[in-house]
Amino acid sequence: MAGPARQRILDAAIALLRQRGISRLTTRDIAQAADAAEGSITKNFGGKAGLLTAILSQELPELRAWRDAATPPGQRPMRTVLVDLIDRGITYYTASLPLTAGAIADHDLFTTYQKTNHDNTTGPHLAINEIADYLTACQTTGELAATADPYAMALAICGAAQTQAYAAYIGGPDALRGTRAQRLAALADLLLAGHH
Repeated sequence: MAGPARQRILDAAIALLRQRGISRLTTRDIAQAADAAEGSITKNFGGKAGLLTAILSQELPELRAWRDAATPPGQRPMRTVLVDLIDRGITYYTASLPLTAGAIADHDLFTTYQKTNHDNTTGPHLAINEIADYLTACQTTGELAATADPYAMALAICGAAQTQAYAAYIGGPDALRGTRAQRLAALADLLLAGHH
C-alpha cells in the first residue's frame, strides 16, 4: 500500500470500521491493514479515540461530500442548496451513526473521544457552525433574507438530517412518511418560508 502512513491508516480504519464496527476493531488490525507500525497510530492520532475523532470530524468521504454541497453563494438557487445540504447530511449521519454508537457504547473509549474532541475543538457542533457560516455568507450576498437566522437554520438542517438517518437506521428505509425527495423538498420550503 503506497502513500503516507497517516492516509493509509485513515483509509484502512474507515474500511475496517464499515466492515466490523468499532467494538471489534483494534489498533493492531488497523496497522496491519494499513501496512504501518501500530505505534504510527499513536504518533499520528494519539490512539484509537484520536483516530475516530479524525475520521468523524474530517475524513469520512460522506463528510467531504456534505461540505461540497456548500457551493459559492449565488452559484445555485438557495432552495437547491438547502435540499442538497439536508440530503448529504442524511448520508453523512447514516455513515457516522454506527461509528458514533460504537464509541458511545464503550464507556472508556467515549470518555477519551469526548476529551479528544474537547482538546482539539472538534465534534458534531462543527457541522452546525460550518453550515451557519455558509448561510451567513449567503445572507451577506442577498441569497438568503436578512430576516433569516443562519444558526437556527443550520440547527434545523443538521437536526433534520440526523433524525432521518437515525429513524431509517433503526426503523428501516420505510420508517418515515413520504419519499426522501419529498421530505427534502418540504424541509427546504419550510426553511425558506418568509426568508427568501
